[in-house]
Amino acid sequence: RFPATRRDLAIVVADQVSVGDVLDTARKAAGSLLVNLELFDIYRGEGVDSGMKSVAFGLTLQDSSRTLREAEVDEIVDAVLAALKSIGGELRR
Repeated sequence: RFPATRRDLAIVVADQVSVGDVLDTARKAAGSLLVNLELFDIYRGEGVDSGMKSVAFGLTLQDSSRTLREAEVDEIVDAVLAALKSIGGELRR
């Protein structure tokens, strides 16, 4: 009834950081409004430093009682990015 919102993120982390750790960290930071977390790419190569990998995933956020405001979604994405910094992750540019 209330629309979901999806945000895709690509995070660069060291090769030794597991994809599971990246997704678990994102899941915990996103909180209760996260209804789906979908890994869709792991990339090593041009544009990503040696010893690093890019992990791309989609966050689907939804509240069952109301439509989320853009500012709320931005806050959740910011919280996810901050949590990923704690494991050495940076937003891929």
